[in-house]
Amino acid sequence: MGLKRILPLFVATLAMVVTPLTAVGASDEPWQFEGGGWGHGIGLSQYGAQGQALAGRNATQILQFYYQGTSVANMPAHWTENANGLWVGLVSNTTSVNLSAVGGPITVCLTADCSDSEVVAPGEDWKFEVIVNGEHAGKCRLRHQAASYNSGPGECSGTISNHGPSNRVEINNRQYARGTVRFDPSQAGFHVVVTLKMQDYLYGLAEVPSSWHTQALRAQAIIGRAFALATAHERGKADGSEKLSSCGCHIRSTTADQAYNGWHKESEPDGDRWVAAVNDTNRKIITHPQSHYYADVAKSFYSSSNGGASENNEDVWPGEAIPWLRSVDDPWSADPNINPLAQWSVKVSDADMATYFGWDRALDAFVLQGPPNVLIRFTGKIKGQDVDITLNGTQVATLLKTIGFGYQPVLGNNTSIRVSPYISGVADPPGFDDSVGHIFETAIDWMLDEEITVGCNPPSNTLYCPDDPVTRGQMAVFVSRLLGLPSPAGDYFGDDNGAFYESAANRLFEAGITVGCDDGRFCGGQRMTRGQMSAFIVRAKGDLTASGTDHFVDDNGSMFENAINKMADSGITQGCNPPANDRYCPNDSVTRGQMATFFRRGWGP
Repeated sequence: MGLKRILPLFVATLAMVVTPLTAVGASDEPWQFEGGGWGHGIGLSQYGAQGQALAGRNATQILQFYYQGTSVANMPAHWTENANGLWVGLVSNTTSVNLSAVGGPITVCLTADCSDSEVVAPGEDWKFEVIVNGEHAGKCRLRHQAASYNSGPGECSGTISNHGPSNRVEINNRQYARGTVRFDPSQAGFHVVVTLKMQDYLYGLAEVPSSWHTQALRAQAIIGRAFALATAHERGKADGSEKLSSCGCHIRSTTADQAYNGWHKESEPDGDRWVAAVNDTNRKIITHPQSHYYADVAKSFYSSSNGGASENNEDVWPGEAIPWLRSVDDPWSADPNINPLAQWSVKVSDADMATYFGWDRALDAFVLQGPPNVLIRFTGKIKGQDVDITLNGTQVATLLKTIGFGYQPVLGNNTSIRVSPYISGVADPPGFDDSVGHIFETAIDWMLDEEITVGCNPPSNTLYCPDDPVTRGQMAVFVSRLLGLPSPAGDYFGDDNGAFYESAANRLFEAGITVGCDDGRFCGGQRMTRGQMSAFIVRAKGDLTASGTDHFVDDNGSMFENAINKMADSGITQGCNPPANDRYCPNDSVTRGQMATFFRRGWGP
């Protein structure tokens, strides 16, 4: 049950179906997933682009590596020159935002002709908000928080256009210096958007550090412009008149589309380097002859990084293959000296894995193909029945982001899990802490997978105690679980009342596997000998025959000799003194580890 590295194909063999009598607890050990990169992995890797730039490639070479078959061209002038061409969603479907001025006063126009307006001075705290109660409920107002002064009620609309680098508008602690800030009514309250030229939008695009190599910054500016153009035209049509209803915008300011931080991006350390890269690539986009987008723009999906190869778009998202979004090998993205997420390891608890899939237990994982285009098959149990599910790399990444833990934050970000579909391996937890590396580990794991054992240290059940002797009571429980014996109709022994094995002992009696030790007793506390165990197993199997061969020299005359020889004939036992194995040791106690091996040979794969 060690780490399962990527293989071209791995076909799992399913274990036999066993109906359990009791539930099996999850291991305390976590599952461990290994991979590289962060984000969806399609198209350009931002860290990979930085690596290529450091290696001497220019922006065009970087772009044509990740988006094969594309060319760098000029975009249509409408989206560049129109001051209100691009609508960027800042806050969506809200009922209240904080508003202030920085550096100089701003004017908030509450009507189209600005006949109703308010001047917001620096240092003042205002709110634009929906009125909740009273006769004007559902209307909006502009409220001075300190002076308790209200402008309104009115429609949930307004504009702020007389701002710039020297007198900026601040919305919810984020400053904007370009374009027109708008309040537009929405179903839940109002949207806040900023309308501006494409070039002004790109000044605030906060997708990569401004300190990066100039060629990486230029590549990012070009694909940021191409992505915005394709998205805006897709949602707004040729004249931009239509909007995405969820934001009243063409493009969102979050990583759901592209991260837009307004003035904060321009004013950050090295922000002038980013502004220069935007200016140096003015109107530049990438195009592809097979593009169905406006002006043949190649919608340039990108992410932080991958683990060594980008993904084909159809392997991550439903839809047809897009010719410029083909997988390419990317050693720059896999270089830990360039990419802090070139390699990662994320853990998931055993219990969380089961809950995520809706199973009683998650047992194993097999990497079927990849990366890229990873497929991983998970197996488990529901009420004793074998179940399995196959997930692609994106689905596994979603699992890790939902229930994963243990990866350290990077770049000062508080996000604790950063993963991509590039999954290079997965290790399921060992069945018990004390069975790892044990000579009987495989058989013990099989016992756990088949829900024959729950461990030896309840309630945590993290141990199996493989070297402890097996008692007759424990053996009764194991055999009863193994065979899925029905509930007993009677009580046949006088010395097991209230014992944990009482029901199992009665089940074995009714199945004809045991008659007890003597005089109506079961003797559940006695250690099981290897001879006694042979009788239990032969009766439980019910279909073993003897060949007439006498396999061992130390069982002659034993009441268990015939059962022992049947065990040897069927391959369930080989003896107790390897390599000669001419002795069976019928009077020795059976350990829990030995018993697991006998059971697996008799009933397992």
